[in-house]
Amino acid sequence: MKRTIRITALLLTAVITTATRAQVNDKGTFHAAIGVAFGGHGTEYETTVRLGGLSFTDTEADGAATLTVPIEFDYGLAKIFSLGVYIEPGAYLDSNATETNSLILAGIQPRFYLVNNENFALMASLQFGTSGLRIERDEDNIQSSARYAGGHFGLGAGAAFQFTDHFGLQLHLRYVGTSMPLRKYEIEGDEVSLDDFEAVLRTRGVAFQVSAAFRF
Repeated sequence: MKRTIRITALLLTAVITTATRAQVNDKGTFHAAIGVAFGGHGTEYETTVRLGGLSFTDTEADGAATLTVPIEFDYGLAKIFSLGVYIEPGAYLDSNATETNSLILAGIQPRFYLVNNENFALMASLQFGTSGLRIERDEDNIQSSARYAGGHFGLGAGAAFQFTDHFGLQLHLRYVGTSMPLRKYEIEGDEVSLDDFEAVLRTRGVAFQVSAAFRF
């Protein structure tokens, strides 16, 4: 009798353990991921100069590439949904080779698990947050620094491959759009007044992301 009870208890434990790991995401699951993302973007740079009561606006179109390191933390609120935060530092590379650029994104990430199996999941994600860009330029021995900050919005589709209970791989394809007004401009360390000058950098593009994923 004791042997039967012991075997039954072991079987129940195995069933419960299997059930708790039956999906990549579940309520109470904590996710962490770190990876690398490569992006290509179309850019629009709009400047406005005010002289007296007149305003003159000019817009230039260009392209840029990004190389970033997405760091994500998500918590499962239900089997089909998790909510998380992310920070994504990296580099912004446009057509001007004389610039040194640094980019950072940070925000909130709702994620939906459209397919949620034991070792595989298909995901759809949203991203809402802030973005910042610093551009340092050296032309004709004149150094300048421009700082942009604003918001961004993202849409993503991804796949998760779970290799063990705690480790897996994620692939994401993301659309990212930013709008970043010029907040500060310096020449040779001296800040330039922006009272009569405005600039906004807008970007629209896609990024491919590969991440090592951890689940607890």
